[in-house]
Amino acid sequence: MAADTSSDESLLQELRKAIEKHESTPDEKSEDIKACEACVGSVAKRAHSAQQIIHHLIKENLLKSILYHLPEFSPKARQDIKHIWLISLKSEVLRKEMDDYIRANPEILILLVRGYTKDDSMVQTYGDILRFSIKHEAMFYMILFSPLSWQFFNFVTAEEYAKSADAFKTFKIMLTRNNGYHRKHVAGFLKKNFTKFFGKFRELLTDDRYHVKRQALRLLSDVLQAKANFSIMVKYISQPSNLELMIKHLCQNDNQKKGIKSEAFHVFKFFVANPRKPECIVEVLAKNKTKLISTLEEMEKDGSDYGQELPLLIKRLKQLPAK
Repeated sequence: MAADTSSDESLLQELRKAIEKHESTPDEKSEDIKACEACVGSVAKRAHSAQQIIHHLIKENLLKSILYHLPEFSPKARQDIKHIWLISLKSEVLRKEMDDYIRANPEILILLVRGYTKDDSMVQTYGDILRFSIKHEAMFYMILFSPLSWQFFNFVTAEEYAKSADAFKTFKIMLTRNNGYHRKHVAGFLKKNFTKFFGKFRELLTDDRYHVKRQALRLLSDVLQAKANFSIMVKYISQPSNLELMIKHLCQNDNQKKGIKSEAFHVFKFFVANPRKPECIVEVLAKNKTKLISTLEEMEKDGSDYGQELPLLIKRLKQLPAK
């Protein structure tokens, strides 16, 4: 054991020296980078079976250093860095130490979130580390209740599809992960920021790009149906402008956008199923009654599986007074 510890310390000293040399000689980077990458590769090989080396990485603040320099490394070295970080984040033994480390170095979360501003080739690496970070309550809370969370509205609308898709994946985990403390924090965040959040979310729902609109509709449905968000859902489905937008998506006739229609249905159903609809919602439904019934009946014929929800909504719409 003593020999292994000595070997670990020697390797980390070598890594520190390589990083310091790389940082101090910006015009002579190639060899320094190779030295850093070789050390990172060796650490990655040992990290899985010897988590003590992660403890030393944290203690020496090298865990942050290798993440900071990630864009400068080769694809192989980036994967090694991701491997080291994922082992650190998954370890129950290191959980408290990692939480304390991030609290002391919150700029790490900024580095991870801003990974979505990097080249496409690096987005998944940052995204994978970030998604495991979010599974730690301390790290999740620090992101959710900071300006970092609002940046995701920009990231999910990135021009590059890979960035947009990966950002949506992370945003979905942030808002819908099925965990007690996670649900509690999300509900608190949405209550506190209802107007701002759903105002920004409406921009996603009206985006011209198919994949952005569809992913946003799906995420909205998941957020609204969470039990912890019941009061948020009731508030959202009590606003006529939200219903009118869902009707627009549901009743569009573009066959190439059937996915939009399907996702919109799973939000629209909350408005109709609400047993305590405000009068303003009843009026919008009654005004569009004929169009809505026709649309839902066509959806019933096209073979899509909506279970018993579709005929039930048609029945409830037919019971509305005509306008």
